[in-house]
Amino acid sequence: MPDDIYDILEKCSFTVKDVSYIGNPKPNTAVFVTKKVQNLLNNLVNVNNCLVFVENGIKCSDFIKRKHYFVYSDNPQNQYANFANLIYKERIKKERKKKYIYEQGYYIGENVTIGENAYIEPGCLLGHGVSIGKNACIFAGTVIKNTIIGDNFLSNEHAVIGAAGFTMAEDINGNKFRIPTLGGVRIGNNVEIGACDNISCGSGNDTIIEDFVKIDALVHIGHDAHIGKNVEITAGSIVGGFTGIDECSFLGINSCIRNRIDIAENSVIGMGAVVTKNVLPNMTVIGNPAVKM
Repeated sequence: MPDDIYDILEKCSFTVKDVSYIGNPKPNTAVFVTKKVQNLLNNLVNVNNCLVFVENGIKCSDFIKRKHYFVYSDNPQNQYANFANLIYKERIKKERKKKYIYEQGYYIGENVTIGENAYIEPGCLLGHGVSIGKNACIFAGTVIKNTIIGDNFLSNEHAVIGAAGFTMAEDINGNKFRIPTLGGVRIGNNVEIGACDNISCGSGNDTIIEDFVKIDALVHIGHDAHIGKNVEITAGSIVGGFTGIDECSFLGINSCIRNRIDIAENSVIGMGAVVTKNVLPNMTVIGNPAVKM
């Protein structure tokens, strides 16, 4: 860990205990802001005591600066990544001290809660702290970590829920290294997850799947995505990180949604569509790049 991270933490007048996202910052966490998302800086108005890694040249009000500790650099993502790795290493030390038990053909971690009438097939793994509601059906090979799930949940074979997201930074030599995803996944009631799906954890906050969402097989949901109530996502679809899909929308087979896209309610994304711009309510888009039908 670079020494400057420890120097920065010593200079803070408050404790920084975790990380979060500038789109939804939490008190006493670290966030980073590049010019690409500088419009989100105003989200810091309603919270206190954030360690803010910010790109040189970005201007911010004195009011916000008084509430937080700002560190300017040419590469704020790199500094944030170093801090996130510090948090991650401490978590891993604690996690590796915990034990799994083998029960009825599947592995279960510590502090796991499983609701009544749950059915779990052999070959599954439930990680530490997972919570699952009533009447769950979890089929063979499913892996669930860092996740809270509501009632009447269905997971088909070999789904992975709570996987690490894919976020990378560069060191001073231009080499890639992973930014750990330190958030979780929250799933509502009556949700179905397809075979071989991958649901990523949030980077600092949570990936959210609301009630009655139905997801077909071979779907990827990126970190910090927010899937609204009654959304249907068909086979082979890819949803990028920080994407929002509002209620009652439909994603066709093999559709691809770029990161940081907002899809409004009752939208239809056509089969194979590549969505690179926000989609308005009740709109149908098709093609690559996707356009209004």
